[in-house]
Amino acid sequence: MIDKVELRVQGFTPYSPEFSRLYQEIRNDPRGPFRPSRHYIASGDLRKYGHPAILHTHSLHDKHGNHKLELIETGKMTYVQMRQAIHGIFDVDTGPLELMRVDLAADVVGVPVSWFEKYVRAQYKRWTAEIGSINPEGQFSTMGKSGVETFYLGKRPNVIRIYNKIAERRGEYMRLKRRALTEAKTLAMREPMGTPFMFLFPSFEQMFGYPETGFILTRVERQIAGGRVPEQLSTFARLRAADEFDPFEKLVFLDGGKLDPNQADYDFPTYCMGMQTRQLIQEQGFHRTKQLLNQRSPRNAARILRRVADFLPQGGDLLTSKGLLERYQQSVSKQLAA
Repeated sequence: MIDKVELRVQGFTPYSPEFSRLYQEIRNDPRGPFRPSRHYIASGDLRKYGHPAILHTHSLHDKHGNHKLELIETGKMTYVQMRQAIHGIFDVDTGPLELMRVDLAADVVGVPVSWFEKYVRAQYKRWTAEIGSINPEGQFSTMGKSGVETFYLGKRPNVIRIYNKIAERRGEYMRLKRRALTEAKTLAMREPMGTPFMFLFPSFEQMFGYPETGFILTRVERQIAGGRVPEQLSTFARLRAADEFDPFEKLVFLDGGKLDPNQADYDFPTYCMGMQTRQLIQEQGFHRTKQLLNQRSPRNAARILRRVADFLPQGGDLLTSKGLLERYQQSVSKQLAA
């Protein structure tokens, strides 16, 4: 799916008539959404005003003072709805608008984050990180006893992020429920004394469409930004071809070897090297093991892995690169077709 879109809008672009009136009302309102930011004159979350976007007005770092429009929750939107969201704020031809960031994702049911950590590596990515459980505010904490919830390959602005979607949604659900409870209590205080307090809130499954417990949903997400957006996806119009792009082409899935290699079939150095490599993958994962092999040898990891192919651990057949791409293409095609 197309999970996030950020667009550069030229500074002289007029607002839509409706938004122009709203902007005049809220721009300088102390209780309004706009606040000064590090890179823009002001930034404001417009969702409470019916616009699924965050608007960053007039960049402080380019001579044209361009805007950035950050569309929110585009994974739930069709391409047409994204275009309508842009038109709701700017009176502009959406096609030529430059993409500053695009997140492309696929959801995988039944395969946990820990499986990806063990059986997947990314080509040309030297940096990895694993992060623990998500706290109630939806932010990420450090590694904890609850296990890995998020696995990063690479660094921003071009990173692959693999994370527990249920855990993320659980944090969002708790935040929304707390906010709704606070609002309900505020309204209840205005009622006559003795009025029963009623608080009704949808269940997690009603809100998100899947159960809160007993269900594994992992999102594999490619975040592309910082001038790294490929030419074939460089504008909003070209986003129409997102289903022809493979955001996960650099992911390599471990092809396991023999279940129990016989020591008699190998010379002693190969057997020892193979068993040690198997143990490293089981303990640290495929990506880190390859990094370690490159560090401890003159970048001969690929040759070593070929030599010990029989010893690579099995269990990496839950998902293939083809299967991941198909999941991505199916979800994107629905967004583009609707």
